[in-house]
Amino acid sequence: MLSIKPGLIIKFGFCESLGWNGERRMKEDSQPVNQQNAFEKVVEFVDERVGLKTIQAKMLNEPVPGGSRWAYAFGSVLLFIFIVQVVTGILLMFYYVPSTDHAYDSTQYIIHEVDYGWFLLSYHFWGSSAMVVMVFAHMSQVFLWGAYKKPRELIWLVGLALFGIVMGFGFTGYLLPWDQRAYWATVVGVEIMDKTPLIGDFLARFLKGGPTPGQMTLSRFFVIHVMVLPAALAGLAGLHIFLFRKAGPAGPFRGTPEEIKAKTDYFFPRQIWKDIVAMATVFLIICSLAFIEPVVLLEQATPDPGDYHPEPEWYFLFLFQLLRLKIFGGEFGQFLGAMAIPGAFMAFLAALPFLDTSSERNIFKRPMALIGWTGIMIFILVFTMSAIINRHFLD
Repeated sequence: MLSIKPGLIIKFGFCESLGWNGERRMKEDSQPVNQQNAFEKVVEFVDERVGLKTIQAKMLNEPVPGGSRWAYAFGSVLLFIFIVQVVTGILLMFYYVPSTDHAYDSTQYIIHEVDYGWFLLSYHFWGSSAMVVMVFAHMSQVFLWGAYKKPRELIWLVGLALFGIVMGFGFTGYLLPWDQRAYWATVVGVEIMDKTPLIGDFLARFLKGGPTPGQMTLSRFFVIHVMVLPAALAGLAGLHIFLFRKAGPAGPFRGTPEEIKAKTDYFFPRQIWKDIVAMATVFLIICSLAFIEPVVLLEQATPDPGDYHPEPEWYFLFLFQLLRLKIFGGEFGQFLGAMAIPGAFMAFLAALPFLDTSSERNIFKRPMALIGWTGIMIFILVFTMSAIINRHFLD
C-alpha cells in the first residue's frame, strides 16, 4: 500500500495553488490599468450630476444648415469681445477712482505709471468701438438674410435690446476719463436725451444729478457702466443664446431645403475653427489699434469748453450732424431729429418680423429691403463723413 506523507500533500497543494495564482497575477498584470487623474475625476463628478458630456456633445454636434460659414462667426466674436472687455475693465478698476477730483488723475496714472496700463486702457477703448461695429454688422447680416422671420422673432427683439445696451456702454464709458472730450460729449448726449417726450427732462436730471455735470453725474455713469449694463447684457445674451438654440440656425438665404440639408455640417470642427480664426483676427486688429492710436487725454474737464468744439463719439456723429441741419432747428426740430425719427426707426425694426410675414429670405428677391438697407448705409456714411470734415474746418 502506497503511503503519502501529509506534508507532501500540503506542499503539492500549495505549489499547485501558487502556480494557478501566479498565472492569474501574470494575466492581471498584463492588462492595462486605467487610473483616472484628478481632472478626470472632477469631470466625472460634475458629469454625473449635470450631464456635462451630454451638453458638450449637443453643442459640438449641433447641425449647421448649409455648412459652416464665416457669416456665422459674428455672434461668437461679439461674445469674445464682451468677455475681454469685462477682463480689461476689471483690471482698470483696480486703479481708477470714480470722483471728479481723482478720475482724471487716476486715468493719467493708468496711462503713464501702471505697467502696460496705456495698452489696457487703449484696448478697452477700441474694444468698445469694435463691439459697436460687430453688433451692427451682425444685425445687418440677420436683416439681409431674412433670419428675423418666423420662428425667430424673439431672437430679433432680444438682439435689438442688446444693440441698445452696447450703445449705452459706449455712451456711459466715454465720460469716465473726465477730460474735456468726455465731459462735453456727455453734455451733448444728455441734451439729445432731454428731447424725449414726457420722460426726457427726468432722464436728463437723473443722469446729471444737478444743473451741470459733476460728481453725481460721474458716479451714476460709473454705476450704470460697470454694474447695470453688464448685468443686463449678460442676462439678455444668455436669453439670446437660449432662443437661438431653441429655434436653430436659419441657414443661408439661397438654396432649396433639400440643397441646404445636403450641405449640412456640424458645429465641430469647421465652424469652431472659423470662429477661432475670426476672434483671433479681431483681437489682433484691436491690439494693433491700441498700439498705433493709444488713448491720449485732453485737458481736465471744466464747464468752459474753451477752444474745444463739443461732439459725441464717432458712432453718434451721423445723428449729431443731422441735428445741425436748419430743418431741425428750434425746440420742435431738435425733438424731431433727436428722438422722433430715431425712435420711429427703432419701433419699425421691432415690428419688422410681424410686418414682413413672407417666407422669402433671398435678399435679391426682396428689393425693398435691399434698397432700404443701402439707403441707411449711405445716409450714415455721408453724415458721419460730413461731421468729420466739419470738425477739421472748425479746428
